[in-house]
Amino acid sequence: MDNFEDSAVLEVSSESKTPFSLKTESRDSITDVSNISTSIDGSLVQSLSLESFSFANELDGFDSGLNGKDLQVRVDNPQKHLDSLETYITFRVTTRTSREEFSENEYVVRRRYNDFVWLRQKLIEEFPTHVIPPLPAKHSLLAQLDRYSREFVICRMAMLHRFLNRIVNHPILSSHSTVHVFLTAKPAEFQMHRKNSGSLIGRMTGSLQQFANSYVCHKNEPEFEAVKDYVEVLSEKLSTLEKIGERINKERKDHVAELNNYSPILTSWAGIEPVLRPLLLDIGVAVETVAAAQQKHLISSYQINFSQPLKEYLMYLEAINEALDRRENIQIEYELALEEMNKVKTEKDQLVHSDPTNTTSSFALWKPTSCHDKLEKLSLTIPKLLKTVEGNQDKMEIANENLRADMERWRIEKKNDLKKLLIKMADQHIRYYQECLAAWEKVVPTLKETGNTTSGANKS
Repeated sequence: MDNFEDSAVLEVSSESKTPFSLKTESRDSITDVSNISTSIDGSLVQSLSLESFSFANELDGFDSGLNGKDLQVRVDNPQKHLDSLETYITFRVTTRTSREEFSENEYVVRRRYNDFVWLRQKLIEEFPTHVIPPLPAKHSLLAQLDRYSREFVICRMAMLHRFLNRIVNHPILSSHSTVHVFLTAKPAEFQMHRKNSGSLIGRMTGSLQQFANSYVCHKNEPEFEAVKDYVEVLSEKLSTLEKIGERINKERKDHVAELNNYSPILTSWAGIEPVLRPLLLDIGVAVETVAAAQQKHLISSYQINFSQPLKEYLMYLEAINEALDRRENIQIEYELALEEMNKVKTEKDQLVHSDPTNTTSSFALWKPTSCHDKLEKLSLTIPKLLKTVEGNQDKMEIANENLRADMERWRIEKKNDLKKLLIKMADQHIRYYQECLAAWEKVVPTLKETGNTTSGANKS
């Protein structure tokens, strides 16, 4: 992996004069700090130029306009902030839109990772029966990497970009006021909005809280059970693919280390073999080229272009399971309310068919309660319970419809997402083998010339 990728600090330029350019920076420009400035919130911003990033081909024509979309976003240009209390990274979020609810056609704001977390939490609160896309893990995005390293920040940026695009491409989620605030609000307004909107995550009724972990739905919906089974199988397949990929990646790192030992040996050998010297030196150059190609395409690029998107998709499958669990919780609420109503109805029926004169209590300290009073109380309770049951049934039907729509949308997205991922992996391998082939083809003329020289020497 290149040294600049292992740098302990990554800072990226503050607002560029050409914010939508995708130029490739030289290695020198990446390692030099271009400026230190002060942000709006008063923190120091240490920055350098890095406009391009590994998923530029996933921007879907952002620089060419909306291309038929009425809402389009892009996450890029990370920036490191230094203040007296903390150090953190912000990302530029650029929005282009033609929707009427937006007063302008373009917005540019900066958001940090915690702001994305807040957005996802609010969407879960407002839309518990929709699939809310996942976010990258807070600190464990890349194992054994500093969270300010170039590779870590680029991977996080790519995943935040995909997260936000999944949100704005969703017909329901994208229309919510929280998304509007996230995309458009200036720093002071955004922070005020965050402070004034408390978290409601995890709020459940007492009965549901008590039974959620142990209660089993009486009637599981076959279609959602099938989805859960499919997601589980797909997760297993992708997890296995990820583990195999990690093993191959480790073996290739070892292979690169071995290849790097070839060149000095070949060079030393060339010093004592005058006839074979040109061939040995050319083979040494070819081996160095192959090692560099292996390093470039199958190690550093593997993490960004294959390993991390695969891990992200596994998290996406977890998000689908979370949505299925939330739908099941709504079904649990419905079934608990239905059980309570049936229990009260049964109690009422028993009282109606019991001896009305038998009202004495077995406890002498308590006054007997008349059967009439109990019936009156139960008669008042049943309509309330019925209303609760009907309300929970409506919630369950809405949850079912929401998930059906999201699952249908996901089936289409899944095909495209996994296709892109596998094609990217294939393209990486093709480029690697093309570079290897080109390196060895350069050896062929020297090999033929050496062979001819050797044959001529033997004849003489």
